[in-house]
Amino acid sequence: MARLVRIQAASGLAFGFFLLLHLATTTAAVGGASAYDGTLALLRRLYRPTLAVELLLVAVPASVHIACAFAVIRERRRRGLAPDAPRAHRLAGWFLLVAIAGHVFATRIVPTFGSASADFSYLAYSLLNWPALMRPYYVLLAAAGAVHLTLGSGIALRVFGVRRAAVGSVPATLAAAAVIAGVMGLVAHAPSASSARFTEFRALYARFLPMLPTRY
Repeated sequence: MARLVRIQAASGLAFGFFLLLHLATTTAAVGGASAYDGTLALLRRLYRPTLAVELLLVAVPASVHIACAFAVIRERRRRGLAPDAPRAHRLAGWFLLVAIAGHVFATRIVPTFGSASADFSYLAYSLLNWPALMRPYYVLLAAAGAVHLTLGSGIALRVFGVRRAAVGSVPATLAAAAVIAGVMGLVAHAPSASSARFTEFRALYARFLPMLPTRY
């Protein structure tokens, strides 16, 4: 099981690079659409310059990390061992696991059928149409990502012998607060977002998620 744990830790740190940049983009929404889109364009040059790089830096580490997590859980249960990760880290991980497929589909796959990627206006469109659903979803997703990344990084580094890498609840809480502030920025600035592509977004949602009624 030690080998599985090391692979899980390594893949988690690799995916954590992307997740850190992704959450930084969310946090930038505090400054509005221009700050968000500017940060998005800048950071995507690092993790998404080409599809091959994106798969290598994002999809592969995420898939390996999830597979190893299930294997470790199964092995721990077989041996009767209790989980050694903090409860907040595990709960955040389960939420991300449930949400990740839908998130990737909505923000990465669906936009490829349109003219551009998921920018500020794309997120604003979902917030304006389904606020009761999307506001809590984005808050929970952002908080879970920040908590899992912060606590998980400390766990992974300790796996590789970095004994001073312990990360407690305070840094995790601060990280979650920062990205939640970004989500609140998305919510606050959504009404003033550009509506130039709303017709396109409406067509995409009608094609892939016709069960969701739209107002815009």
